[in-house]
This record gives sequence, C-alpha cells and structure tokens, in this order.
Amino acid sequence: MKALRLGAGLLLLYGQSPDSTQAVRFLQKEVRRLCRFEGRAPLTPGGQKAEAYLIKRLRQMGYSPQRQAFSLSVYQITLAKARTQVGRQRKPWKLGADFLPAADCPPLHGEWLVDTLPREGYAWWVPTPQPLGTVRQLARAHRVAVVIYPLQRLVGSIALEPDSVAVVFRRQDLPQAQRISLRLKGRLVQGHAANVWVKRAGQRTDSAWVVGAHYDHLGRMGSLTFWGANDNASGTALLLLLAQRLAQSPPPPYDVYLVAFTAEELGLIGSQAWVMAPPYPLAQLRGMLNLDLVGFGEKGVAVVGGSDQPAFWERINRVRVQQGWNVALLVRPNAPNSDHYPFREKGVPALFFYLQGGPGYYHDGQDRPPTLTWQATYPLLRWIEGILFSP
Repeated sequence: MKALRLGAGLLLLYGQSPDSTQAVRFLQKEVRRLCRFEGRAPLTPGGQKAEAYLIKRLRQMGYSPQRQAFSLSVYQITLAKARTQVGRQRKPWKLGADFLPAADCPPLHGEWLVDTLPREGYAWWVPTPQPLGTVRQLARAHRVAVVIYPLQRLVGSIALEPDSVAVVFRRQDLPQAQRISLRLKGRLVQGHAANVWVKRAGQRTDSAWVVGAHYDHLGRMGSLTFWGANDNASGTALLLLLAQRLAQSPPPPYDVYLVAFTAEELGLIGSQAWVMAPPYPLAQLRGMLNLDLVGFGEKGVAVVGGSDQPAFWERINRVRVQQGWNVALLVRPNAPNSDHYPFREKGVPALFFYLQGGPGYYHDGQDRPPTLTWQATYPLLRWIEGILFSP
C-alpha cells in the first residue's frame, strides 16, 4: 500500500500540470497508433509499418532519420488450432487462453493419444512443470510426437528458427485429455530489419548520450495478436516525446542519439547491431539510457545496472533527488534483459529504466493501450531530460 500511496502522490505532484497532461495525451495517442501495427514483429508487414511510421514522425519533428539495416531470419507461426478429447467430450482450445505453441514449434497436423510419460508417437502430457530443456531432450530421445507442457500463465515469445521438437504450452489447470488434435503452420522468413535513429546536436560534440527503446514486439501467432502496449510501445512513445521536446528546446550540453531498436525480442539483435557499427565512437559516450516497459509506475521505478555501477548511478540518481521526485526505487545489478546490455558489454555505462505496477500483462494478448495508467511516466521523462541537460 505504501507504493500505491506514492503513486497517488505523484499524480497530485505532476498530474495536474498542463505540461504533464499534454505529455500523457501524446503518449496515449502514440501507443494507440503503434499498437495498430499487428504486433510490430520484425520482417512482417506490421513491423515494416512501425518502422515507416517512426521515420515519418521523426521527420515531422524536423529530424533526418537514419536506418541501420541488418539481415535477420524470423520463424512465424501462421496458424494454431487445438482440440482435445476428455472422456466423450471433444472441446476446442482457445489460442492464448487455453494453449500457446512455443514460438519455435514446427508445423504439425494430426491427432495423437496422450500419455503422461514420453512415448514414441504419443502426445506427452507433462503433468507438472520441470526444466523445459530436459523435457525437450527426453522428447527427442523417445521420439515423442508433441509435448503438451503446463504453465500457470501463458507467455508468448518469438523465434529465429523452428526446433525439431514440437512443444505446445497449456494452461496448467486444464483436465488431462485422452486425445489431442493439433494443426500448426509456420514459415521461416529472411530479410532485413532496421533500427531507426536520429541525432539532436548538442553544444559539444566531444561526448554524447544514447537514449534507446525497442519498437518491436511479438507480432501475431495465428489469430492471436500480441499488441505490446507496455512492451514496448510505451517506451517507443516516450522516445518520440523526448525527441519532440528536444527538438523544441535549446541544444543540450552534448549530442543525444535517440535510437528505436528492433529485434529486441529475438535476443537484443538490434542493439547488438548498433554497438557493432555505431555512428559515434562508443568510447566517447557519456552513457546509454534504455526505456522499456514504462506505461505504469504505481509501485515505483526499477533501474537495472545501477547497483554494479555505483559512481555512474550516483551521478544519475543525483538528478532525480535534485528534482524532488520521491519515488520507490528498485536498483538492480546488470542483466541481459533489454537493449542496454550490449552497450555494457562494450564498456559503455548503461541503465535500463522500467516502471513497476499494473495488472502484469506481459507477452500476451491483453497488453493493450487502455490498460496503461502512465502513473510515473512523466516524472521519468523529466528525470531523463535532467540527465541529458546536466553539464
């Protein structure tokens, strides 16, 4: 309850100012637009539309957007249907609610008897969760037709290529079936995806900041769309808002590179491509600030990479303290969980900011624009601006 009271206090502190009201309206509008693009997966029409939209919006702000293209392959599941037999009843499963194929599940079409042990030619109904890697190994060794794996919560992902073992996740509380029929189609797509970036020229060019957010998400799986409102249309919208405000402000002390990464969900591929061919020497960067999952904030702010960079974190946190933003903070060590990580691997000071709270929708069909509260997004924006304008 303490964190919730802090959130309410933030609304009183920031929510009634014209600037914050205008900012939140901007964010809401941009997230709605970004969520129209069919989940924004790389190498899909939705991903291409999202890239084109970002370029258009940044041009409208007066920038000259640049594309950083790189080759990529993505495996896309285009059809997913399932039906089970329990006793004499045959019942279709609902995609996203009852079942979800693993992102690397190969095409399947057939009906199988179910067993709770791995048997050749059977559907293996794994009774309770166990290490998925071990399950895959056993399924491969026993020539299992398909693995039906239990999860308390169905969470989607995206894959570079199909696996040889078919895995379908099921809701854990579903009754065990005697038979299961599955129809899954997939395709491997190869092409080029692109990061989109702009530079806001500063007063000095001997050093620079990078602020990034990934605009890609999981796309579609059959009839299910992963909207990705919080992950990460919210961070992309905040990046656009920051770009607009920087374009309308006096030059910051140092150059600022604003980067919309793609292929983050595939394993930080876009940010890895950036650090392999940066438009500015990495050794001269003052730091990298990564914005991901920033649509809530009722339970405060988390900062990944702060606890193991004490000097850098102290300098960053001092700005928040000077601004008077009293918020619950979770400061964590570095982890390979978003686009800050490739920068850290190259020796660049980097932090990943995300906001805590909300209903917990993540990599599912419920992460939609109306669920976002924007409780702490505006003060986070002011914190980032304060960092960029610090001498």
